[in-house]
Amino acid sequence: MTLTVPHTALAHLEEQVQDALRRADDSALDVLGYGEITLVLRLRADEGSFACKRLPVFPDRDRFERYRHSLDAYLRRLADRGLTVAPTEVWHTAGPSGRITAYCVQRELPPERLCSRLLHTEDETWAKTFFARFLDRVCAAVHPTLGLDAQASNWVDIDGELTYLDVTTPLMRDDHGRELLDVRLFFTSLPWILRDAVRVSVAKSIFDKFYATRGVLLDFLGNLHKERLDALVPAFLEQANARLAEPITAADVASYYRDDARMWELIQRLRAADRLWHRKIRRRPYPFLLPPPVDR
Repeated sequence: MTLTVPHTALAHLEEQVQDALRRADDSALDVLGYGEITLVLRLRADEGSFACKRLPVFPDRDRFERYRHSLDAYLRRLADRGLTVAPTEVWHTAGPSGRITAYCVQRELPPERLCSRLLHTEDETWAKTFFARFLDRVCAAVHPTLGLDAQASNWVDIDGELTYLDVTTPLMRDDHGRELLDVRLFFTSLPWILRDAVRVSVAKSIFDKFYATRGVLLDFLGNLHKERLDALVPAFLEQANARLAEPITAADVASYYRDDARMWELIQRLRAADRLWHRKIRRRPYPFLLPPPVDR
């Protein structure tokens, strides 16, 4: 599937986002979905319908170019390991100060084919078949230097082919285990006085799991609780443990989800407090679009 990015329409979308930030009201935006860090907007254009994920603003072109090169490398490495990845391009625009605003853009795929939705609508036989295919792809892709955020909402099933969607955060490490991602950039939506402290205390726990098959599966299973799909955990555990040297238990899944939910709830509270400080104390627009409160 080829991707033709509609540049003029994307520039107009960014104008709408800037207006939403100024008015502190994003109700006029067409939101496809919310992640923990950012949100995905729908863009309808003559060229088709697109899913557009706004990235943290880059302070200069050099950091933007490093990100873009990292994303290109990530896409190549995932494809080399047999993953079908939704075609992705990065659109960007530069402001007068040299700061770069960018979006990861993909064609919008049928939302009813998102695996997080199919697990609600299809029967248990389909779910087990899906999970077997999912396990094949995770086991083939994940490596100590190549990570995967593989929760169910990051996959779409089209004609029996699993396509991976969420490549916005290129999960790659060097041979010494150091993140190649510009981690500081992805924590810029936290209050500045807390950024380094939170980054140092939680970044390792956020990223480590994505570089080990067991960690990826534990995260997938834990997120089933958030999706209200925890009834599937026992059957999926049986399938997963057949491939793992260290089995995962139902208690492991429940404990992991509690800890993960508490961590993200804290991060989102800090971001909400920072937004309030910007708007009420500094009398300035808050420069990020935050997700609504999540029922965890």
